[in-house]
Amino acid sequence: MTKKYPPIPAERLAKYKDLFENSMSIDGIDQEVMDHLVRMSEMGGGAGIEVVGNLNKEYLGAFMAPYGRNTKDADIVVIGQPLEKAAPMNSSHKYGPKALRDLSKNAMGTIEPGPDGGWDIPFDSARIMDYGNIDTYGQFDMKDEVQKIVDEYDRIVNEDDCVTFTWGGDHTTSYAPIAALGKKFGPLSLIHFDAHYDLVTFADFEYPYHSGNQFTRNFAEGNLDPERMITMGVRGRMTALVGGHAKNFGVEVYSADDVFDLGTKEIAERILKRVGDAPCYFSFDLDALDATDNASNSAIEPFGLKSRQVWDIIRYLRKHGNINLVGADVVEYTPQHDLSKRDGYIAAGISWKLLCWMADCVEKRNGEKRKTEWPQAFGKASL
Repeated sequence: MTKKYPPIPAERLAKYKDLFENSMSIDGIDQEVMDHLVRMSEMGGGAGIEVVGNLNKEYLGAFMAPYGRNTKDADIVVIGQPLEKAAPMNSSHKYGPKALRDLSKNAMGTIEPGPDGGWDIPFDSARIMDYGNIDTYGQFDMKDEVQKIVDEYDRIVNEDDCVTFTWGGDHTTSYAPIAALGKKFGPLSLIHFDAHYDLVTFADFEYPYHSGNQFTRNFAEGNLDPERMITMGVRGRMTALVGGHAKNFGVEVYSADDVFDLGTKEIAERILKRVGDAPCYFSFDLDALDATDNASNSAIEPFGLKSRQVWDIIRYLRKHGNINLVGADVVEYTPQHDLSKRDGYIAAGISWKLLCWMADCVEKRNGEKRKTEWPQAFGKASL
């Protein structure tokens, strides 16, 4: 015969019944979380922003941010670059920003536990705006296409005083934001995750812009300091072709095997030592990841990093460093190769973590919180 465990005492059972019937999820939560949720519910004269679920959210941009083109009212601008002409292998990079924007809204909320035990509420730390994609189609020459992007970044960063988070597109994507931010802040440090060095020179390939010279061109123009650049995840058969450039420019490089052997804490410590407290850019090429974590990119290289390793490095840097992050990108997503959308969710997840970090850095630089406002509000926030 089965021995039945004693029932829950009547007093406690009555308490649980009362909570089930009468309490709301907003009761008893942290004050800063409550303040954010109440603010979201009161947006637009009480219409509010529904932050749980991504259905019928076409009026909202990346991560539930408001769309906008008046970047004078923003601190962080999310931008899509639909670049593909320099992709060496797989295609559909030009659809990457749109796909990642859609996946970034399938996250049920605008708050997440932070790496220091508190909360990441980026929309309460900085004014975040989704600029949408820079439309370059009709510019069939890549030089003209990139020049149009360069001009828009220069206006957003240097005229309107914003920093940028960018989705690519192939890795040519990184040239324009680094050039604009380097002009604003001075020579940048660079944290770079990639299977490849991406250190091709003009002497190697006499073309002004492509997905291999986005960093070396910025070295030559004084926007990026190679002696404060660190690259992790390098592997594959192409590495022998351009490895000499890392040595010549003075870039610190770790293979994917090095990251596994040294461990994420040691790699993070070396990043902190390398980049210091100078203005820093973060560029994440999805081919840094192993094919089991992302096979939807231009040049798939097995035996790479795990997405969890990347997140462990990011959260260690945020907790234990004073990195002044002024820009970031996630590039080389090919959504037409991602039928399950698994790879896209990983890419969107890393993007969110970087956006939260950027918002934290913007708040520190500003010395105050600047809250995002939504001009459109069509649905009550879930509390």
